[in-house]
Formats: sequence, C-alpha cells, structure tokens
Amino acid sequence: IFYSANPAILVIFLGPPQFKPVGKGNKLLFAINTNWDLFFDSNGNRYYLLNTDYWLEAPDPVKGPWTIARSLPETLHQLPANPNWDDVRANIPGKVAKHAPAVIVSTEPAEMIVTQGEPTFTPIPGTSLMQVANTDSTVFLHSKEGQFYYLVAGRWFRAGNLGGPWKAATMDLPDDFRMIPDDSPAAFVKASVRGTREAADAVLLASVPKRV
Repeated sequence: IFYSANPAILVIFLGPPQFKPVGKGNKLLFAINTNWDLFFDSNGNRYYLLNTDYWLEAPDPVKGPWTIARSLPETLHQLPANPNWDDVRANIPGKVAKHAPAVIVSTEPAEMIVTQGEPTFTPIPGTSLMQVANTDSTVFLHSKEGQFYYLVAGRWFRAGNLGGPWKAATMDLPDDFRMIPDDSPAAFVKASVRGTREAADAVLLASVPKRV
C-alpha cells in the first residue's frame, strides 16, 4: 500500500516487466503484463508511458525517474493502424502536461492512497474515528489509538501512519466502527465490519443465487 500527498499514479506489473514488439519492422515494444499503455523504444533506449492524454518517459520502467515527454520517438509515430492501438494513436503526439505526477511502480499487487496535500479529517460523531476527507480512498484515523484504518476491496488494513507499514486489521477492528451512526456518510463501511447488521445482510445478499 503506497501513499502520496501529491498527484500520483500507480503502475502495476504482474511480475518483472515484459515486452513484445508492436509489429514487424518497428523497433517499438509494448508492455504485456500491465494494463497501462507503456512502450520501450529500442532505438533511444527509453520507456514511454501514456497517462490519459499526455506522455511520460523514463530510462527504467520500474526505477524511473519518470518525467514529462516533450517529444515522442519516430517508432511511436509509426504504430500500426490496428484497432488495439487506436486509443494510443489518438494521443500522438499528445498534450504536454505542466506538471508530472509521481509514478509509483510495483511488480506485485498493490493499492495507493492519494490525498490532496496533507490529510484533513472529518470527525464521526459518537466515535473516536475521523475520516480522511481529502482522498477518494476510504481511510480513517482512530484518534485514541493513533492508528489509521484503510478499507479496500472489502478488507481492512492498519498502520501508524499513512506511509505504512500496513497490516491486516479485518478481524480486530475497534468497536468504534460498529458505532458509526446510520445517517453518517461513512455508514456504508459497516457492511465490511464484522458483527454489524449491515455485514450480516451483505453475507445474505451475496448468498442469493443470481441468474447469469
């Protein structure tokens, strides 16, 4: 679990980066074990990463450092007219971003928490919990414990600070999570808190047969 207080993107490879040629006669290779559009130009020995509508470049796909690409190699301009590359070709040469995000690269499953600057908090009445307000992630600070709690994919993790290290916490959450008021914007998390009515309902709902 990675953390950034500045704009950042998370690039995940399923193991060490692997590349294949985009086509015959082109010295451009593409990464096959990530869902990002990431290419290696063997002529210039540089890596190029498409982030929405602009490009980043680096000398190493894992270590970086990733910077804004001011121009693209000819090999990218020569991408085959193949439906697989339509979205990429639509962004060549792409825009030039003013600021590059931090690029965090992992070769194993990972998650990322990004806050807009240092974390800000919204207290939850009747509990010692404060929800981190300036992030799209579901993160809380337990003020008495001084511990952060992060909910992702139905599982809870705990750490003394947002930078980790994070440890599994699903089985021993503080009682405060069960006490979150039903009318709180954070009440949805109780479906992932053991011992709550919402969690029991979620189990029942998941057991209902569905027609495919």
